[in-house]
Amino acid sequence: MEFDKNINIREEVIKFFEEDGLLRQHFPNFEFRDSQLKMALSVADSLENNRHLFIEAPTGIGKSLAYLVPSIYYAKKYGKKAVISTHTINLQEQLIGNDIPLLKKTLPFDFEASLLKGKTNYVCPNRLRKACENSNALFEDNELITLEKIYRWSRNTTDGTLSDTNFTIEPNVWQTVCAEVNVCTNKTCGDINDTECFFQKAKHKVYKSDVVILNHYLFFTLFNAASKDQKNGFLYLNDFVIFDEGHTLEDAAAEMLVPKVSREMVKYHLLRLYNEKKKKGFLVSFPALQILPVVQNLMDINQSFFYELRRKVFKREFDKYDKLAKRIRDNGIIKNQLNDEIQTLIRHLKELKKFAKNDIVENEISDYIIRFAEMNRIINEFIDLKENDYVYWVELSNNNLDSNTTLCASPLDISGYLREHLFKENNSAVITSATLSINDNFSYYKNRLGGEVAEDVKLPTQFDYYRQVKIIIPNDNNLIPLKDSNTAYVNALTQWIEKTIKKTNGKALVLFTNSLLMKEIGNRLRDNLNEQGLELLIQGEGLSRKNILDRFKADINSVLFGLDSFWLGVDVPGESLSNLILTKLPFTVPDHPLIQARLEYIDSRGGNSFMDYSLPEAVLKFRQGAGRLIRSKTDEGIITILDFRILSKQYGKYFLNALEECPVDII
Repeated sequence: MEFDKNINIREEVIKFFEEDGLLRQHFPNFEFRDSQLKMALSVADSLENNRHLFIEAPTGIGKSLAYLVPSIYYAKKYGKKAVISTHTINLQEQLIGNDIPLLKKTLPFDFEASLLKGKTNYVCPNRLRKACENSNALFEDNELITLEKIYRWSRNTTDGTLSDTNFTIEPNVWQTVCAEVNVCTNKTCGDINDTECFFQKAKHKVYKSDVVILNHYLFFTLFNAASKDQKNGFLYLNDFVIFDEGHTLEDAAAEMLVPKVSREMVKYHLLRLYNEKKKKGFLVSFPALQILPVVQNLMDINQSFFYELRRKVFKREFDKYDKLAKRIRDNGIIKNQLNDEIQTLIRHLKELKKFAKNDIVENEISDYIIRFAEMNRIINEFIDLKENDYVYWVELSNNNLDSNTTLCASPLDISGYLREHLFKENNSAVITSATLSINDNFSYYKNRLGGEVAEDVKLPTQFDYYRQVKIIIPNDNNLIPLKDSNTAYVNALTQWIEKTIKKTNGKALVLFTNSLLMKEIGNRLRDNLNEQGLELLIQGEGLSRKNILDRFKADINSVLFGLDSFWLGVDVPGESLSNLILTKLPFTVPDHPLIQARLEYIDSRGGNSFMDYSLPEAVLKFRQGAGRLIRSKTDEGIITILDFRILSKQYGKYFLNALEECPVDII
């Protein structure tokens, strides 16, 4: 059915969500939610008026439909493209697999939606053919088996992406056969009408789509490459953007705007060129290879450079490093030993182009040139501490003597960049999440993102927290986390965790901020819990996050100990999660170089780093953690806060005020 461009979007949104509206007509079990309608109308108004919007939408209101419906109407009416950006794959799959099909059945007109993934997620048929032709020069026996599986899969796959595979793929094999920015071009892939290229097909579908779904990291990768001079739109010349899971936006933007370089990254690409031990690699098929000794020399220099850097930056005490991340404050800490040899490598690679048999091979060479030039540039800029308002640090992957070493950098304040390029005039960016405000105020997050001009809406919860939740706070001054955990604190915390778990016979998610403390208490309690028939699941003991969550949901009486990633994005409705235990107010320890530098940056400009950064960040994470308990109107449970500072410190009220009103027992 054709779209009527004379419609009133606000009126259509009301007709869709009202009690006897379009959604109810198609789905009799649909439950009208006033907050869902309010959110949809707020999004519609911000789009119609080309304004930016922050909207806090608590769990349970159905926020994805609330932004999708007005976005689709607006995109169709004005010929614009709706860009929907999320943080997690789960939400992307929900949108494209559930919500979009539902709306295709329900809305009285046709629209197109597509999921866009990063280019390297797609297999390239041309590169795959070349890899098969040169397989013996490129791969080991086990990798050849994988290559054969990829080839067979490529003949039947519908979208050609990694997520469509059901077998394990070695990174080296996929890197050789996937689509690459500098390798796969319109020229090599052919016209859209006869191309085999999965990425080209996906990109063509995106151009024809009214709705494009992608993740924050890909958004900012494309955003950084898009023209900042265009007045209308962000990724395309005429689009608008909805950021769901918007509380992760700042970190995603900062990470994608500033690349990292590590020892293993340099080594990986050198081995792809040529592996001396295995006599394999891209260069094997070329004649008269004076370049091979250069590659091998770079392997040795790479190892030496990063070892010397680690030796200068880190102190090793007995069997471990004192810290795994150290800030670099002075430029010229080390000479870039790689620089001259990388330049030599690039010169040899350019000379190899005359041996290229086709455009694909020539583009492969160009890609290596660009990669090594970029890594060399990042290393030089790191050593020079080129940007004044950046923090630079070196990070180790673990305490092993041969651990991977990474050069890291991040802007201290990304608000100016986003204020200019994202929250620009006459465009619409909508940021939504369950946690964007602190005590009903959006100022903190708006300032962090440079979105001060945006309007804001805080929607009420659909849950009856006063009936569904009780908060318990022990009046025990032993429950004060110390920098160096003492016996009294660990004993008190262990006893309160065990006591609280018994209240509900398991069914408990226990959230920690310290892995060593979590493991120690887990070791203390495991036998006692097992005697009570309660399985204890501890993050980091071998199971993946998904598997540990699946087991927690399946075994109703089990207990799960989790760290940072379990404070957000965990959805366990029903009886399996009836008891949420927060072991500590989640202040970030300011010993990581990035956090330390952000605090110094705020103080140097006359701010108060604790009130302006540490406290708001902790309150937002606290709200995220507390939000794990109630996921539906039938859920009930207790939240136990095992940190005496919530009672003894002035700032404790900020945490309690951040929660929905419910009974509080101090025991």
